Parts: sequence; structure tokens; C-alpha cells
Amino acid sequence: MAIVKMSEFDLLVRNDHVESLLFGLQRYKNVMFADKLEQVDGFNPLNRNFNFKDNQEKQDHIQSILKKLALIKKKESKKKGQVFDSLNLKTMSFDALQQIVTDTDLDSILDMYAEYYESASHSIESYTIHTPWDDKNYSSEKLMKLENVKPIIGTVSEDNIDGFCSELALVEDIYYMYQAKNELHDSVIVIMPEPLYRDKVKVLAEKYEMQARSAVSLHIEEQVNTMKFFVSQMIDKRLNIDDRLSRIGLYQEILQAHYEALRNEALREKMALNFIASNHVTLIKGWIYTGEEEAFEKCVAMATSEVYDLEIKAAPLHSPDVPIKLKNNKFAKAFEPITNMYSQPRYDEIDPTPIFAPFYAFFFGMMLADVGYGLVMGTVMFLALKLLNLKQGTKDMIRLLMYVSVPTMFWGIIYGSFFGGMIPIPAIIDINSQFNMVLVMALSFGIIHLFMGIGVKGYIYYRDYKKRYILYDVVFWYMTLIGLIVLVSMMFTDFLAPYSQVATIVMVLGMVGIVLTNGRDAKTPFGKLASGLYSLYGITNYIGDVVSYSRLMALGLAGASIGVAFNMMVEMVSGAGILGVIFGAGIFIFGHTFNLLISGLSSYVHSARLTYVEFFGKFFIGGGKAFKEFIEQPTYIELEEE
Repeated sequence: MAIVKMSEFDLLVRNDHVESLLFGLQRYKNVMFADKLEQVDGFNPLNRNFNFKDNQEKQDHIQSILKKLALIKKKESKKKGQVFDSLNLKTMSFDALQQIVTDTDLDSILDMYAEYYESASHSIESYTIHTPWDDKNYSSEKLMKLENVKPIIGTVSEDNIDGFCSELALVEDIYYMYQAKNELHDSVIVIMPEPLYRDKVKVLAEKYEMQARSAVSLHIEEQVNTMKFFVSQMIDKRLNIDDRLSRIGLYQEILQAHYEALRNEALREKMALNFIASNHVTLIKGWIYTGEEEAFEKCVAMATSEVYDLEIKAAPLHSPDVPIKLKNNKFAKAFEPITNMYSQPRYDEIDPTPIFAPFYAFFFGMMLADVGYGLVMGTVMFLALKLLNLKQGTKDMIRLLMYVSVPTMFWGIIYGSFFGGMIPIPAIIDINSQFNMVLVMALSFGIIHLFMGIGVKGYIYYRDYKKRYILYDVVFWYMTLIGLIVLVSMMFTDFLAPYSQVATIVMVLGMVGIVLTNGRDAKTPFGKLASGLYSLYGITNYIGDVVSYSRLMALGLAGASIGVAFNMMVEMVSGAGILGVIFGAGIFIFGHTFNLLISGLSSYVHSARLTYVEFFGKFFIGGGKAFKEFIEQPTYIELEEE
């Protein structure tokens, strides 16, 4: 449970081995390249002449096909009970994926689908045409509505035509054409709006003083019929799209493989831009996990026919350039996204994840605090992990929610809440009537949380051989805060009264110690004293931090009250016969689903807030950069470990 130790490498290979090396290292994955290399005489940036634009266009084209296929499958899956299939990742080895790419012709598959995006040549002499179906998101259903639309025909003055057409273009789903003014009449315009927007078009027509005319009076019957024919032509084309898609559906996995391969190809070429090369050799620098030197060198040797020069050494502890990889057990790993949202630790820091994870889960449970909600969360997340092959980030988030469901049930038992009291269970503490006790508990947990953060700072000082700083920044603060807590507690209870005199002495000694030592970086005696006094003023921040933990009580009370309110609504309608039972069931499902989502989101956010502000503020700096494996994160296909 720590930050993975890194080793940095300098590698020289022949220029003609770079391609095979990139493939080999991408299969190996656990390597990250340096962004910038220092200038070396005789070396220049590696020139690869790769067409990134073409690669991206192919990716976009494949994505558009797969999205259309997904929509069709989604409609089918509702009938077949396979709604969650789209969430599943396929698994495949790196070599198997490359074999598919090698054995299939991507361009020919894309050409099969290209006709869907080919706009017919819609032109009428002397007319400008605006066709809404040029937008790829324009549905066939909308297009069908245009087939029987009666055109709005008229003339508009030369001064108004540009403004009129500009506003028409802003209205969705408007199909129109217009002709500039000629010697016979003003500008002619023919509009075929979807019925939903017909009234809006009429308002615009009045605004721009359009004179209503007929196709006969303007002698444009042929042009209007041609305009209608274009609609019929596009409808015929769309009617055949499902058939074309079903044929392309046979290539779905092949397209997915090509998509992943294109992304990884672009990644290889992007990383190659960081290399520098002479006329004969290429210099590559980067990082690997300490302990994997032998595996890395074996990969390099295979890719270069054992013609290479490699130097590996331990990465310097205090270097800001060393990438960060966190290594935790299953429980703590689920909370790594919380750390990553804030910041990666620096290489010379400690990983805060396993330290805050139990507190985060405990606080989350105290704020949501319902046995029923915990059971629903835990069951749904457990089944999702077992039945679906999800992306790693999604998997970690689901595992986090599964873990926090346990303290949610624990606190639900403490408060006696099972779906807001719908199922009665005896409460150990009634949060609705004993909220003062819950508030004291919340503040007490906050003090423990803060003291743990200060203690972690002491451990870092101990690890870095700064033992005297433990006295200055940890012990003196412990003395001050403990003494203050004892004295403040006497305002509410006499339980600690016998220790008041000792507490006062300890607090004063702590304060004096803070003033004398916390300004140690100042250069003058007066500066040291002023800085020390300012540091002591920081005690007000601790008071504010402790008060922040009152949200543990407040959010728990709010969620419980919302649950009780929905239960009361259920009781009000449940006595009205069968309809009352039906409405009651609907209210129960909607109400508690809403409460679970809104209270769960609040618990997630406020637990993170207590972690980031109150806890991390005591010892954590952050600012590290994440170690990025030399492989793209999967979109459709997860590459198996080899």
C-alpha cells in the first residue's frame, strides 16, 4: 500500500528497430516515456511522417458506425433482456487484436457504410437549397414528416431575404430553397417546415413581409416538385439503412478491433515524437517499475535483435518528473479515484489513499445511514461487478459504492432506519430526537480525523529524518488542541473538570512552543516571533475544521427526514383500495430512489470535501503526474495481460 518505486532508463537503439520496439513495448505496457529530452549534439527529433489527421478521421468514421449499430442493438436488447451488453468490454490478447487488423481491410468495410453519409446532389438551377438532413443526427422519423408537408411559397424583398433565411436556418428541421430577385419579381422562397415549426415560420414570414404566392403564379411547379422529390429520394435511402447496418453488423468486432488499433497506433506515433535520433541510432528515455528491469530488458532485446544500449537506475526521490503509480489492496484501490480527483501525490510523499479510505467509508455511511439503501447499493454493485466486464475506472467506482454500503447499513442499524422507517427496527440512537448526541459524536469523529492527519505529518517527518519537526509541528499542536478541547468541553459537561488545570498548562506550553518554533524559517528574531504568532492564529482554522464535521449529523438527519416524508405520503394513499396500493408503491419506489440518489450524491461529495479540506490540508501537498501505461484505455476491447 504505497507509491510504486520507479526506475528511469536511457535506451539507444538502431533507427530501423524503433517500429518493432514500439510494438514490443506497447505489448509490455508498463513503461512511460519522458516528455522532453535535452539537446544532444548530433541528435534531432525523430521524423516519422505519420498522418494523425487520417488516423483520427478513421477513428471518427468507425465511431459513427458503431454508435448507429449500438442504437439498433439497444432496441433489440430491450426485447431480449440484454440492456447491459453495451457496458461489457470484450477481452482479447494484443497479438489477437493485431492479427484481426492485419487480416482485414478497414477501407473496404468503411466504404460499405460511406453511402449513408453521401449527400445526394441536391441542386436546382438558380436556387440555393438548405437541407436539414445533412446533419448526421437528423432522424429518419423527422424526414418522413416532411414528405406530406404543404410548402409555404412566397416572395420577399431583396432587403429582407438574407435576414429571413438566416433566421430560418436557426430553426430546427426547416427545409427551404430561395432564388435571388430577378426582373420579374422579388426573391422567391419555398419553405417545407416540419409541422411542429409551421407556426414559427409563419411568424417569421410576417416579420420579413413575405407575400404569399402559389407555385403556379410564379411558374415554379417543376422546381417545387423537384424539391419534394429530393425528400422522397432521401426517405428511400434511409429505409435501406437498417439492411446495410445489419450487413455491417457482422463486422462489428472487426471495427472495434481496428478502432482500438488505430488509437494505439496514434499513441505510438505520439510518443515517438519525444524521441531524438542521429543518422543511425535513436535515444529514448523514460520510467519503468522498479523490480521489472529484467522483464523490460528482455522485451527490448527481443524487439531489437539484441542490438541496444540500456542503462537503468533508481529514480531520484525528490524529482518532480517521476510519474506516480499507486499500489493498494482491493479495498483501498477502490478509493484511488478520490485521491486522483484531488491530485496525485509527489514521488517523495506517501499515498494517502489507504489512510483516508476507512474514514471516507465511515463518514459516507453516517451521512446516508439506512439499512435498505445500503442493501440496495451493495446488492446492485456486487451483481454489476460479477456479471459485467467494465472499464477499470467504472469498476473501481462501483467497488467503492459496494464497500460504502456496509457502513451505510451499520449506521442505519444505529439510527433504526430501514427505508426511512418503512420497516421498523429498534434504534440504538434516535437521530430525530437525540440529534445533540449525534452532533457530539460527529465532532468527536472529526477531531479524531484531524488528529490522524497531524499524525501522518509526524510520520513523514520521522521518515525524512526531521525528528525535531515532530515536536515543533505535531506535538505542540497536539498539546494545544487537547488542552483547548478539555477546556471547551467544560462548557457542556463536568466530566473532564478534574483535568482542567493540567489541560491549561499543557495548552499554554503548546502555544508557547508553536510561537517559538513555527516561525523558524524567518531570518530575523522579530520575523520569527511574528511568524510564530501567525501560526498560532491558525488555531481558528482548526476550530472551523471541527465545526465542518457537523455535516455528518445534518446530512444524516436530512436524509432520514426525506425518507420519513415519503413514507407518510405512502400511508396517506395506501388506504384507498387497489389504486391506493398502486400509487403507494409508485411513491415508495420513486421517493426512496430519489432519496437514495440525492442523499448518496451528497454523502459522496461531502465525504470528499472533509477529506480534501480538513484531512489533506494537514499533511498532503500533491502535484505529482500519473504514470500512464503505454496502451490506450479500452473503449470496446480490453487487452489481456500477457
